[in-house]
Amino acid sequence: MPCRPLLYSLLALCLQAAPLGFTKVGAGPGVLLLHGFGGNKDVWVGIAADLARDHTVLCVDLPGSGGTTGPIVVEGRADFGALAKELAALIRKEGVGPWLAVGHSMGGPIAARTVLEAPDAFRGLVLVDSFLGALPEAYMEPTAQGLEGDPATALNIFFALMTTGPEQTRAMVAEARRIPVPALQAYLRALSRDPLLGRQRELRLPVVQFASGPRETDPARAAAILTQFGFKDLPAFKSLSFPGTKHWVMLDAPESFLLALRAFEAGLGR
Repeated sequence: MPCRPLLYSLLALCLQAAPLGFTKVGAGPGVLLLHGFGGNKDVWVGIAADLARDHTVLCVDLPGSGGTTGPIVVEGRADFGALAKELAALIRKEGVGPWLAVGHSMGGPIAARTVLEAPDAFRGLVLVDSFLGALPEAYMEPTAQGLEGDPATALNIFFALMTTGPEQTRAMVAEARRIPVPALQAYLRALSRDPLLGRQRELRLPVVQFASGPRETDPARAAAILTQFGFKDLPAFKSLSFPGTKHWVMLDAPESFLLALRAFEAGLGR
């Protein structure tokens, strides 16, 4: 068919990732900050300002956020592997490694994939109320489908249980609505597959989870959580709880968050 070469050319163009949007502040050891689903780099403004006193801080807009082009999509799902390659190229270009990677929610597995892409470029990984395993498709797909007809309602329902109140819910929904619906759907559907492709054991650097809410005291349930969220096979993992917070731990308890982050970094022996 005479149009086939043109079709292939257009497809290749669609699969090219646009440059990542980011801000860079401060000077010193590198810290990479990645936001979660529906967010943008501005969620880190307060944390970044404090860290920039003695660190080089990169706050990245994941594709689709901050007016950027959406992620590369394969079979309806965001390609975390391609995104990890982009992020690895970015931190290599910026230097000041090895980096401390910090990922909130969906940003956690993306940060982990980036570490796997460039293991020598990182010294630690902080997961903020995050996960490294597949999330239930039965939980993700209704929101993905609901975005087709009424994005505001679908996002309201999705975020309401994770936020500290109506004001925070409205703010998160407003941010998410700036992202194209196909990008949101691609991310949600990507999260129902193992984002690390079974490579959790390869994360040999120290990993910490900053978990919202009270610490789970029942050993059986704590073990089940480790398995459910993909932490069981990590060689060097620990979890810290932040009572009184919900999903956006860094917004709900910024001072405690910074203290814990700096303490974790100090323990890395840099």
